[in-house]
Amino acid sequence: MKSKLLEEKKRLTEELSGLYAHTELGDGQDENAEEIAVDEVSKNMIFRIKTDLGKIDKALAKIENGSYGVDDEGASIDEKRLRALPWADKAI
Repeated sequence: MKSKLLEEKKRLTEELSGLYAHTELGDGQDENAEEIAVDEVSKNMIFRIKTDLGKIDKALAKIENGSYGVDDEGASIDEKRLRALPWADKAI
């Protein structure tokens, strides 16, 4: 699981470095609307990636301290769920 987490962390970090948080506004109103929409999508993607990176870091820390696979409530996270989403932080 650790290698999958590290691979995903690398991929997300690279994806994050390719995104930008703000675009320059253009001259026309139509151009501005499009740039604002792109800017909003970028901000949402940045937020999602940073959230996932935080969960990955938390999962890696749990691997190190021996508590991986257990959520904050003490419930075991199903192994199938962890295989599908190694940074899952909630048992369902």
